[in-house]
Amino acid sequence: MKYLHVAIIVLMSGFILTAHAAAPKASGYLSDYDRLVEGEYLEAYWVDMARIKRSNPPRILLGEISIAGIKDHKGVTVADCVGWLKNDLLKGRIISKNQEAMYRLDMAITHMDPGSAAKRLLAGEFGAGHAQLQIEGKVVDIESGEVVASFAERRRSSGAIGIEDMAGDAGPHIIEHLVSLISEDVNSELLASFLSR
Repeated sequence: MKYLHVAIIVLMSGFILTAHAAAPKASGYLSDYDRLVEGEYLEAYWVDMARIKRSNPPRILLGEISIAGIKDHKGVTVADCVGWLKNDLLKGRIISKNQEAMYRLDMAITHMDPGSAAKRLLAGEFGAGHAQLQIEGKVVDIESGEVVASFAERRRSSGAIGIEDMAGDAGPHIIEHLVSLISEDVNSELLASFLSR
């Protein structure tokens, strides 16, 4: 009976925690992985508050999004991912297209894998077939060229432990959802840091 309760808790956790952060892996895009610590919203974040100038409201120009080494997958392309990322980031209160901004956010999609629908259906609750996405970024002071903040965020999801795959491969939809979650975390973390000046 005790093991039945444990099994039920594990299965319920799988339903509840279908998209969560995982430890980011160094890709080489950033030069300062050793100083990244857990942020308020992001899994790995660093900011130099002393270099951030007071501005009201703070605005960060959306810069380039690198996709070097990332390949298209069936149903989801790198171009799709970049488009979703730009769209979601610009919905926030701090990242914009404003050319007069003092800071620029450069980013890289460093890992994208929509996972396996078959594996998610068979054993998604045990981590099989998870879709994974890692995005890294750095906020650069436009005038000095110095990096004032950097982050790396990796998310993975089983798509409600495979249930989303019953109507077909949910991998592309899951990647789009992960982009949205990471974008929200990036906007929230940067807004919290830059508004606190």
